[in-house]
Amino acid sequence: MSLTKSERKFSIHILQFQIALGSIDKNIHRAEQLIQKLTIAKGDLILLPEMFSSGFWYDELEAMAQESGKAVNWMKSEARSLGVAMAGSVPEKIDNGIVNSMLFVDEYGNVSGSYSKIHLFPLTGEERAFIPGSRPVVLDWSGLRIGLMICFDLRFPELSRRLCLNGADIILVSAQWPEARIEHFFNLVHVRAMENQFFVAASNACGNDGTGLILGGRSLCADPMGNVMGCLDANEDILSVHISPGDVTRIRKEFPVLSLRRPDSYR
Repeated sequence: MSLTKSERKFSIHILQFQIALGSIDKNIHRAEQLIQKLTIAKGDLILLPEMFSSGFWYDELEAMAQESGKAVNWMKSEARSLGVAMAGSVPEKIDNGIVNSMLFVDEYGNVSGSYSKIHLFPLTGEERAFIPGSRPVVLDWSGLRIGLMICFDLRFPELSRRLCLNGADIILVSAQWPEARIEHFFNLVHVRAMENQFFVAASNACGNDGTGLILGGRSLCADPMGNVMGCLDANEDILSVHISPGDVTRIRKEFPVLSLRRPDSYR
């Protein structure tokens, strides 16, 4: 007998590593090394950092976007061979430019969801290199409703609330958040979980990004009450957590915040 959504449990493995600027092969190899350390079951989910394939190599961004197919094909192959889903962001070439695209690959190796980063970070010139996305994404996978966000998106509560209203049980976040503001990252993740009463799992890169910027790690997952289920330090590592979408339903019933919203009064 199959389990109901409220009875299902999912394991999420959050990878945190230093991204080698411009080296797709090195980054795939490092991700593989971390994955080999895991105890994985079919139906698990692996979350990768933002721009995990190449980092923000602006001088060669066009080339990196054209070569991203190598990283996407690796995600598909790895997902199929392990029987897991994978999510992470890569630069993607489209007709009118390049987007920072977060892909969700299911256990059959199919890209079942794709989200283009809406909020581009101006302090590092993202708006000069990328085209912003315009559409929030919530996808269905194994009875779980999953929203996708990338790094700077965390600072905009309107987006996470829209994903909540669109039925998300969990938000997956890929990030390259700097050490200088790492407490903001930590706080935003568990506050977004708390205010929307869903899970938020966030993978951040760590170490020198290849341009001198130090990324802060601290990848984490928070539950629908905003409690931090686990958090890494600033070094390369893996965080594995176990979630149940039934907790989202239960907590929203026991502590009915969302049902008391009065959107007509917020205009």
